[in-house]
Amino acid sequence: MRDLLLFAITIGLVPIILLRPWVGILAWFWVGLFVPHAHTWGFMRTFQIAVVIGLATLIALFLTKDRRPMPYTREMAMMFILAGYFTLTSYFAVNPTGAWAQWDTVMKIMLITFVTPILIYGQRRIVPLLLIITFSIGFYGIKGGFFAISTGGAHMVLGPPRSFLAGNTYIGLAMLMILPLILASARMFYYQWIDFGWPWIRSWSKYISWGIYAAFWLTIIAILATHSRGALLGFLAILPFLFLRMQYKGTMIAAALIGVLVLGVTVPDPLLERWKTIQTYQEDDSSMQRIQAWGANWNMAKERPLLGMGFRHTGKGFDWWLSYANFDGGWGHHFSAHSIYFQMLGQHGFGGLAIWLLLIGFTFHTLHRIRRTAAKRKNQLWLAEFAWALQVGLIGFMAAGTFLDVAYFNLLYAFIALTIIMRRELEESESPTVIETATTGDRSKLLSQRIRFPDFIASAQVDAADKKNYN
Repeated sequence: MRDLLLFAITIGLVPIILLRPWVGILAWFWVGLFVPHAHTWGFMRTFQIAVVIGLATLIALFLTKDRRPMPYTREMAMMFILAGYFTLTSYFAVNPTGAWAQWDTVMKIMLITFVTPILIYGQRRIVPLLLIITFSIGFYGIKGGFFAISTGGAHMVLGPPRSFLAGNTYIGLAMLMILPLILASARMFYYQWIDFGWPWIRSWSKYISWGIYAAFWLTIIAILATHSRGALLGFLAILPFLFLRMQYKGTMIAAALIGVLVLGVTVPDPLLERWKTIQTYQEDDSSMQRIQAWGANWNMAKERPLLGMGFRHTGKGFDWWLSYANFDGGWGHHFSAHSIYFQMLGQHGFGGLAIWLLLIGFTFHTLHRIRRTAAKRKNQLWLAEFAWALQVGLIGFMAAGTFLDVAYFNLLYAFIALTIIMRRELEESESPTVIETATTGDRSKLLSQRIRFPDFIASAQVDAADKKNYN
């Protein structure tokens, strides 16, 4: 029954996408992050849903006039450079067959990242995309939170089976990245920063926000219940930012003290034992495998500093891989780089790592500028809030990613695309009177020009105060 329902949804989406291509972007991220086929047991488990949605979106992109020019920002420029660099390292890869197979997968993710800002613009499209991304992963936070409570945290919270997010560490990272977005969504509904155009949403906004706040706390429980040490360290990295954003801080501290001192609430033993291995990593095979993998990828980068070994270099075999390791732990085949940084180093050298870090650094800085500027405008508070959430999510990714090889995670590139879109949205709202009083033809020309300004160069229509603040 689930297979038939999902098949009907997939086929039903195709004509909608052809009429409204921007819906295809929402559907693609829903498929990529929620992984609906993982919840089926029949023919839909292997059905290429993403291919169907992606092809329909690309066809509609060329047929529609409802699109914007590609924004010329430094993030977009770095994306093109990174795509070119991946192509170069694949050409010189030590395992060409595996490298080009992985290149194909990564390029599909990057292609959607390029297309998203073309089709997504305006509050009525940006906010649904934010909510789709947030709650495609948030579903597992809610589900995992209830599971952890019902089992007392004795069992690991895992992601959807037979998917990229199946492991506890990967779903832990994903939930960590969207946790600030859940909080931002709750605040958006509570303070009614956005008019969705449906009166019933405004009437029920407070109740909706309470439900999302509950999802926020359940997701925290689910993150901890993954038993992932990387997710724990990532959570500790973003915890101060979340705490400072919350209200009723005193009440939360008091409730925590009552829970621990009066009710005797403690961390479940399986979680505590798992976390203790951070201090005794020398005695833990999993930790030592990470150190071994880091050393191997570092030595690969030293041998080929500019290009690395290419995607899927582990296809050369265990003996080849072990020849780069600093020691043999005796645990057999275990190729994971166990770190986004060493993953980029081993596969693309110091050059690839530098470009990738620049892309993330530019994204983080742009989000900071969006947040700082939008916070001063009453009608742009939602932009400021979600820019903050994306920033904190990136911090969580960079912290937890120290122990996970997820450099090509599509959620990261969704964050980059959202940053580009939100920057354009802010710029187009900086001088609304100039655009609103223009004729239809002139208005389109103005909007087209405004999103083509390179970074650090303000549009002529920006008022002096905002100009000084934004650059």
